[in-house]
Amino acid sequence: MLLINNALRGLPYPACRPTSHGWLSRPITRGFGTTRTVRGEPFRILFCGSDEFSVASLKAVHQAKDLWSSIDVVVPAEKEIGRGGKHVHKQQDKYTPALRLYAEMNDLPTHSVPTTGIKTFTPPEKFNTPSSSHILLTASFGHIIPVKLLNLFPPEHRLNVHPSLLPRWRGAAPVQWTIAEGDEKTGVSVQRLERFGKGIDSGDIVGRVDNVVVPTAATYDTLLPHLANLGGELLVDVLRRLKDGTATFVPQDETQVTLAPKITHDMARVKWSEQSAVGIDHWHRAIHHQYPVWTTVLDVPTQLIDVRPIPSSELPDSLSQEREGLQPGTAILHKSGKVRRLFVYCAKDSWLEVIELQTAGKKVLGVKDWWNGLAKGVRDSGRLQLR
Repeated sequence: MLLINNALRGLPYPACRPTSHGWLSRPITRGFGTTRTVRGEPFRILFCGSDEFSVASLKAVHQAKDLWSSIDVVVPAEKEIGRGGKHVHKQQDKYTPALRLYAEMNDLPTHSVPTTGIKTFTPPEKFNTPSSSHILLTASFGHIIPVKLLNLFPPEHRLNVHPSLLPRWRGAAPVQWTIAEGDEKTGVSVQRLERFGKGIDSGDIVGRVDNVVVPTAATYDTLLPHLANLGGELLVDVLRRLKDGTATFVPQDETQVTLAPKITHDMARVKWSEQSAVGIDHWHRAIHHQYPVWTTVLDVPTQLIDVRPIPSSELPDSLSQEREGLQPGTAILHKSGKVRRLFVYCAKDSWLEVIELQTAGKKVLGVKDWWNGLAKGVRDSGRLQLR
């Protein structure tokens, strides 16, 4: 736990109180120039976000009506996205941020980031006059807040909700890296927003929920909603403490930083000689919603749609006998009656079962149908090399 670790290292460590999910620090807040937060004064909120994670935070704050006098919402611009198709003019769908849908459904003033970027965004006029009641909140916004916008708000009134236990997993993809690295526990942090030059997600921590267990079979889609709800509850608690003048900001431990960079297509390529079966499974569960893990089969990109690591106790006897001398990435078809199973030998003397695959440009297939589509010589050999 960061607050305890900071105390052990001699860093500032305020008194803490337990919540149902973790610990929150107490108690003071600093002023903004010559102004200070007035206890009981409701906030005027500028809330920036985009997806379902940010919706959970906005919803929690919106329902805590004693905390605010106004909420303005800022979202990325809507954009056209292609749906493919065989026609010359591809069909287009419009991407509308989930946060916009929630804001409009609840009659909250909504503003879009200009296509020219966040640096050219003009905030609502009321925020141009500094006030200790003004507060900037962000959650999964996808834009770096420029200094010009940050400076409109008191330093302790620039907050971000982040789905990890900072300083672990600073960056754009904390939930993905939490799962990919096999973390057994995670949490949510509320941090002060700092200018980009100080580092992404480097701000002091004002609240956190820790000891959130990561289920063994967690995926991004199953873990994120839970963290989103915890984040909303945490944010409301932090705002109440700011409003009461009992909030404390604790510096992050820079010796414990790990980074969570944005996921790319190239990252999803399996490195057979480096990744164990368990590691590939973690990576698959972490990023499948963005990019299925993939490899090449006879130089053709092929996605591994459904996989699972196989314990030695479940491995067919014939494979146990064949493993000596195998190169990582060797795929072997196992036949048992009419059943066909595909096993791939991985790093660290481990085995991965591939259940469904999708060759580039084709539909998802089970192992039997996919194998039958290979060249006869490959089919007859019963094995091939994945790269």
